[in-house]
Amino acid sequence: MFLAKLSIDRPVLVTMAILVFVVFGTMAYLGMSLNLMPDVEVPYVSIQTIYPGAGPREVETLITTKLEETVATVPQIDYIQSFSLENASIILVAFNLDKDINVASSEVKDKVDGILRELPSGIERPSVQKFDFSSFPFMDLALSGDMDPRELYEIADGTLRDRLSQIKGVAQVSLSGGEKREISVQLRDRVVYQNSISMAQLNQILAAQNMDMPAGNFTRGTQDYSVRLKGEFSSLNELSNLDIPTQFGPMKLGAIADVSDSAEKVTQRAIYFNAEEQRMETNVVRVSITKSSDGNIVNIAEEVRKALPELQKSLPAGAQLNIIRDDSDFTRATVADTLMTLWLGILLTGIILFIFLHDLRSTLIVALSMPISIVSTFIFLQAAGFTLNVLTLTGFSTAVGILVTNSVVVIENIFRHKDMGNKRKEAAYKGTAEITVAVLASTLTNIVVFLPIASMTSMVGGFLKEFALTVTFATIFSLISSFTITPMLASLIIPEGKHDSKFGLKFDAMFERFFGAVSALL
Repeated sequence: MFLAKLSIDRPVLVTMAILVFVVFGTMAYLGMSLNLMPDVEVPYVSIQTIYPGAGPREVETLITTKLEETVATVPQIDYIQSFSLENASIILVAFNLDKDINVASSEVKDKVDGILRELPSGIERPSVQKFDFSSFPFMDLALSGDMDPRELYEIADGTLRDRLSQIKGVAQVSLSGGEKREISVQLRDRVVYQNSISMAQLNQILAAQNMDMPAGNFTRGTQDYSVRLKGEFSSLNELSNLDIPTQFGPMKLGAIADVSDSAEKVTQRAIYFNAEEQRMETNVVRVSITKSSDGNIVNIAEEVRKALPELQKSLPAGAQLNIIRDDSDFTRATVADTLMTLWLGILLTGIILFIFLHDLRSTLIVALSMPISIVSTFIFLQAAGFTLNVLTLTGFSTAVGILVTNSVVVIENIFRHKDMGNKRKEAAYKGTAEITVAVLASTLTNIVVFLPIASMTSMVGGFLKEFALTVTFATIFSLISSFTITPMLASLIIPEGKHDSKFGLKFDAMFERFFGAVSALL
């Protein structure tokens, strides 16, 4: 076996090679994102179109049917499901599992853009989005205070949203609750009828009068000046004094309508209830944070907590900002618990090895294969784009018993050759070379069990892929360790000649008595 011979003859070379894997594995571990579950791409694309004032029949005829017929030409579609609702059309396009979701989303968007001219003019631009598990908020903050709900919303929209969006890994900051400012123009039915006011014309007048627009440029000497026409309304009085054409001549808008500085209709409220203090606040704006596809929710949550004192200082008197939900705590606790299980498994495995091997040095040789194999595995996990989640760590926990099997078989055979009178180096080489095929075969039996799981093309297979490949990579590194680290250390530190410790003699005697008692009962 050339690996065993190289390890025994060139221990420094092999040690440096192992240290390279350990160092780069540690760097890969520190650079991996921390998530609760693997990032699995689900091949679903949704198309949402808003058509204000339209009923379900009009939505289906004018929007849903046309979009379905156009999108149906995209390749690798599994099925299409649509919903025509009041004021809205929702279409769900499911693709085959082997379809790239980014390509699918781009193709659907191109098809939708191609028929925009055929859709009604009153609709909002269709929103095409791919389904993503990470597109859901993982952290919520509550902004509350004794002030006008519109002012509270302006603070959340103008200050908090901008500051939180600057944190690395944040994809979206959404707001709910509060009241968004709106200038309301209300006309009574009698006034509209008596003055023959066209509502469509009134909407066009208001839109045309409330806009800034470029007006070209002019040159004076060596200077070039740009010209803009400032037309936006600056106050309610200016809007109220706007002339509106009626059947009886122009009339001021304020004379025929109630112009007020109000708020948009509230369709979603936010209420904050503090269970510990038994306190409820209804004037609340909820600030929800969504991470990007490559974001780390633990790092984002830490940055938000660091920025919280600064944000609190920037708020006016009477306003408070509190974290009311943080899923990173559960993720952190789950991963920490899995890591604790992993290290506990390594510790218990080492204790069992010491009990049966009777020698601390032999136990150290075998036990070193576990952390080295685990740390080295992170190189391939990072290269494969995996994250540090429950399934990858569970893969390590599953592989703990497998990691020591090869080394135990190798070290036991090395001791057998040493007891036969061979020197340490000779025993290390012969003991490893003699069982190379057997160890390789036993390792491959473990690999062929988990590799089919990693090759599953179903949605469940997407979640189990990281688990299966983690076990596979760790098993491969354990095989390499048993052919390099184990014979190298055995040739250097195991005692010469036959050596039995007092603990080993007592344990063997106790085990023989136990075996004899069991044999007598049988």
